[in-house]
Amino acid sequence: MDALKRSGQSPAGATVAILGWAFLANSDDTRNTPAEPYRDSLIQSGATVNVHDPYVEEYSGVPILKNLNDAMKGADAIVIFAGHQQYKNLDPKHIRTLSGKAHPVIIDGRNMIDPDLYIHHGFVYKGIGRGDKNSHIISE
Repeated sequence: MDALKRSGQSPAGATVAILGWAFLANSDDTRNTPAEPYRDSLIQSGATVNVHDPYVEEYSGVPILKNLNDAMKGADAIVIFAGHQQYKNLDPKHIRTLSGKAHPVIIDGRNMIDPDLYIHHGFVYKGIGRGDKNSHIISE
């Protein structure tokens, strides 16, 4: 929510891509996934949520997209929830183009990406345990 505010977007009307529905990296284990209450909260706030997971085939009541680009297209925020290897080498330039936003939000819940690279490409970065980067100047 804070990162969306920093980018000039409220949760209501925002599109958020959740990358990873599984709890464990590189698996389809969805038991106790932290993504579910997060998704529910976003939807209650008026956001549209796209979920991508290359390992989870289905989850009751949650459409799981298989195409990563489709999940991130038009996204105001991208949230990495699972430590899947597919998310380690995401290209910030490509994601920014897909999102179509001047300052899309990237939230790294698994310390998977290089914060400076995303900040350099104009993202609003938030990372778990990254107090050193979470209040960065937004780059053009």
